[in-house]
Amino acid sequence: MSNIAIRRAVEADLGLMRRLWDEFSAEATYTPYPPGAFDPAHVRDHVALVAEEGGEAIGTVYANLSSPDFGYVFGVYTVPGARGRGVGRELIRAVARLLREQGRDWIVLSVDTPNEDARAFYERLGFDDSARMLRAPVDRLLGD
Repeated sequence: MSNIAIRRAVEADLGLMRRLWDEFSAEATYTPYPPGAFDPAHVRDHVALVAEEGGEAIGTVYANLSSPDFGYVFGVYTVPGARGRGVGRELIRAVARLLREQGRDWIVLSVDTPNEDARAFYERLGFDDSARMLRAPVDRLLGD
């Protein structure tokens, strides 16, 4: 992780963060519905961190801190050319440090079941499978 810096994203980074969100969404969508669009509130209302190397953005993570007990992490992304070098791990650790400073004890996140690489990554970091997100088509529930 030499020469990699992690910093908080600011309003001036909205274009950069949108681009990286779009790259992430194009690559990591496993649900049967389209991914959510980038929302400037991801930066304005949550914690948004960007990893940089040589002045170039190579990864992002967002954390919703609306719960007093945990931070909900989303949008963890490392650009393909920087993978396997610990960028994702350091982004998660940066969120963990922030949460510890605020007296929060947990990081929570969701990962789609078919995304085996991401699930393995989170397990290596120490995450446990503790909840399930279920989905059903509306038409099935209405019997149409």
